[in-house]
This record gives sequence, structure tokens and C-alpha cells, in this order.
Amino acid sequence: MLPILARIGPVTVYTHDVFTLLGLLVGMGLYYRALRRDHLLEPRIGIISIAALLGGAIGAHLLTSWEVLGAVQAAGMPITAVLTDGPKSILGGFAGGYAAIVLAKRALGYTLSTGDYYAAALPLGLAIGRIGCFLSELPLGTPTTLPWGMTVSSEAAAAFAHCPGCSGPMHPSMLYEIGFNLGAFALISWKGTLLPVRGDTVKAFLLAYAIFRFGVEFVRGNEVQWLGLTGPQLVLIPLAALLAWHFVRQLATRAYELPAPRLARAADG
Repeated sequence: MLPILARIGPVTVYTHDVFTLLGLLVGMGLYYRALRRDHLLEPRIGIISIAALLGGAIGAHLLTSWEVLGAVQAAGMPITAVLTDGPKSILGGFAGGYAAIVLAKRALGYTLSTGDYYAAALPLGLAIGRIGCFLSELPLGTPTTLPWGMTVSSEAAAAFAHCPGCSGPMHPSMLYEIGFNLGAFALISWKGTLLPVRGDTVKAFLLAYAIFRFGVEFVRGNEVQWLGLTGPQLVLIPLAALLAWHFVRQLATRAYELPAPRLARAADG
């Protein structure tokens, strides 16, 4: 485990933060490259991107703030500490970033859907960010007897106040996510736009990720919150339902059916 990447004088460089920032930079780079390729890069995109980053950062903290609110108050720290020192959630980051994008677009009068330009950037950025999680977070997952279960040293486990399962092999749940996201990135990079309706390729990825993440949570090692489900699973259920309902409506309205060629229609007539 490598929670601290480096110490530069009084500054501590945390592995998780470095890979999170690297994932953001790589993802934004791919996004801007795709927009530039289609001659869509303009000043308003920069403003919307800044709003997305701020909204994502706030959402990532807010979604998990209730988990540490009691501990923050007991320690005599200000409530705002949950936004600076509390845990972060990628699901909250998605929700906050999306809300910020919608609000920024409305404020700027920007009506073009650019969601599909994120389609390859999101999985690659997530994969890079999860490398930081793998290197710096414990437990890796729930205990397992599978041959690819991973163990950590007692010294590494001792650095964490709560590390269930660290005494034996654990599911490398972060590696599962890295593999899924790299596979999604490869597919989208190879095929390009997977669906003919603008914006639906990125929605398809988000739905697939939500379903995959829901399953991974069973071996992730997060604490059960309600009905045998973890906090992320409880959040994923309504998010996945909304995305699934979108595709049900698209199929019901035959949105993905391409019109017949004009010559074929003429021959039928």
C-alpha cells in the first residue's frame, strides 16, 4: 500500500489525490480533443467544464457527508469539515457534475448536447482514479478464497483504524472496476458513437457502470446501511432506474430505428 506518494518539505502528496487529479486531467483532455476535432470547442465549453468540476467536487463530498457528520461534531470540528476532510464518492461526483452542467448550460444558453464527447473520457478517467484507490485504500474488498485474492502486510493494515478482512486474502474490488472501465474505454474508442441518438452513448455507459458497480459492492467491503445494501447501492438503484426508463422510452418510440433508404421506399411504392 502506498497512501502517501511523496513528502516535499511540509507538503504531503497523497496517492489518492494525485491519481484523482490525473484522471480528471486525462478525461478533460480527451473531451476537449473530441470537441476540437468536430470544431465545437468554444469559450462557453470552458465555463461549463469549470462548473462541472466544482459541482462534481461538492457532490462527491455531500453524498457521503452524513456518514461522518457525527464524528466531525464529536471531534469539535466545524460542519464544513465534511467538505474538506470527509470521504468522497464518485457517484456523488457524477450527480453534482451533471447538475452543474445542466445549470451552466441554461445560464449560458448553450443547447447542444455534448454528453457523448465524455463517453470515452469518463471510463478512462475512472480507471486512472481507481489506481489511486487501489494503492491507498483498505480494505481492498471482502474476504475471499479465490486464487486472485490479495493480502496486505500487517503494517499497512495497522495504518487504518477499521480494516475488516485485512488479516487474509481480499477481493481486489478496485481492480475489478479498473478492468471494467478500461474495457468500456476500449469499446467506445473502437466503435465511436454506440447509439444513433445524440447523448445516449454516455447514458448507456453510465447505466452499464451503475449495474456493474451495484454488483461489485457485494465484494467491495463497504458497510451495509439498509436492507442488506451499502450506501452506494442505495444511491445506484434510483439512478439506474432513471437511466433504464430513458432507454425503455427510446425503444418504445423507436428512436433507434433508422429510416429506410429513399430508393428502397420508392421501389416499395
